[in-house]
Amino acid sequence: MIVSGKTHQGMVRKNNQDAFLTILHEEKNNALLVVCDGMGGAKAGNIASTIAAHTFADKVEELFSGTSRPSVRALRIAVDRANEAVFRESISDPDLEGMGTTLVAAVIDGRHATLINIGDSRAYRIRGDDITQLTLDHSYVQELYRKGKLTAEEARHHPNRNLITRAVGVDEFVEADIFEGELAPTDLLLLCSDGLTGMLEDAEIVSLVNASRSLDEAVEHLIAAACDNGGSDNITAILFTGAGISKQGEAENG
Repeated sequence: MIVSGKTHQGMVRKNNQDAFLTILHEEKNNALLVVCDGMGGAKAGNIASTIAAHTFADKVEELFSGTSRPSVRALRIAVDRANEAVFRESISDPDLEGMGTTLVAAVIDGRHATLINIGDSRAYRIRGDDITQLTLDHSYVQELYRKGKLTAEEARHHPNRNLITRAVGVDEFVEADIFEGELAPTDLLLLCSDGLTGMLEDAEIVSLVNASRSLDEAVEHLIAAACDNGGSDNITAILFTGAGISKQGEAENG
C-alpha cells in the first residue's frame, strides 16, 4: 500500500481550515483516509476539521482492532461520535458557535473499500485514463443538478456552488452517505476537498496523476495546478493505491 497526502491554504485564504489524516496497517492490509474541510471562521473551521478527523479516526481504529472489517453500522457510529464532538465544542464556546466541517473518508480492508461522506469533499477512483466520482455532494447546486435544473457546466460555475446542505457538527445529528465497492489492483483512490475540484476539471486531474512518476509527485502537481488556476480555497488531496510498499501518513492541518 502507498499513500500520499498534502494540504495547502491556496492563493486567497489567509488560513487553512482543511485537515487530513492517513493511517496504514501493512500487516493487516487495511487503511484509513480522511479529509475534512472546516467552516465557521478561521479559528472555528480549523478546530472543527481537526476534531472531526481525529474523532472519526480514533473510533475506526478501535473497530480495526477486531478480527473483521468494520460494519456499516459501526462506521455510522464513528460518524456520530465525530459529529457529537464537534457539536459539543461549538456550543461550549461562543466564538465557535455554528462551526462545522465536511468529511470524506475511505476505510480500506484488502481490496474492499467503504466510503463515507458528508458535505462536498469528494472521493474518486482513477482507473487508467478513467476517473469516476464515487461520492455524491451534499450541496444546494448539486441537488439542482441531480434534479435536472442545471447543466454540469452551470453547476460548476454557479455562485452558490459552495453552499452545502449537510455538515459535521452543525446540528446534533447528521446522516452520512456510505458506499461500498471493490478496488482493482491498479486503482487509485483520490480524496480531496473542493479547493481541488473547484479549480480542476476531472480530465485535468487524471491527466496530472497519470503524468506523474509517484503519488507524492502527483499530489504536488494537483495542488500546484489548483493554485495556478486561482487557488481560491484551501486545497487538500490524498492519493492511495493498494499496490507497493507501505508508507505511513500523519494528521496534518494548516
